[in-house]
Amino acid sequence: MTVHDHIDHASAVSTPTRRRTTQRSPQRRAIATRDGIASAAAEHFNAVGYAGARITDILATAGDSKGAMYHHFPSKESLAQYLVQGWGTVLVDTIADVTAADEPALRQIVSVQRRLAEIITHDHVARAGLILSLERAVDETAKVYSAWTSAVTVIVEQAIRAGQLDGTAEHSRLGETLCAGFVGAVHVAASLGEPETISRRVDDLLMLWLGSDPATAPATPAAAR
Repeated sequence: MTVHDHIDHASAVSTPTRRRTTQRSPQRRAIATRDGIASAAAEHFNAVGYAGARITDILATAGDSKGAMYHHFPSKESLAQYLVQGWGTVLVDTIADVTAADEPALRQIVSVQRRLAEIITHDHVARAGLILSLERAVDETAKVYSAWTSAVTVIVEQAIRAGQLDGTAEHSRLGETLCAGFVGAVHVAASLGEPETISRRVDDLLMLWLGSDPATAPATPAAAR
């Protein structure tokens, strides 16, 4: 099972991380309005959480009317779902890019988490999607997190079979632990208002996980070793 199994990639490409550029002018304006509202919502979700975010505050930040919002998002929950779907697209694209490269599995694990950390550091919309992906008040968000952990676990198991990690059940479960630690690092950085520390915190997590500097993870394909 991979991240693709739980994320509708076809519907995800219209999220803030993917913008079509060939639409007619009214459609471009509608997309700009939708993305502006989503961006404003992400700011508030990041700052005060799902429960604390208010539609009136989101609209004040976006500079749009309630009618404009409800044209795209009938509820606060639908806004959150949209942001989670955007995060799902980031996961799909990042994991696909990394696993397509001719690198050993252990290096792929490091590359996936470090790339995601870099995106989350600089993209507040993706960061909100990650944080909301475990929000119990939003229906069906946990499946995106589950897909991420499943995809990382698959790569961990490949690393075990290649002899890059000890072949133990405990190491197999480390895929989920690594994702959980990633989420914790993002939550701490967001709560402290320090998104610039996310990459450093994730590197610290990887160092604990690997027992060495993640930058030194093997970069030679297993077949050539």
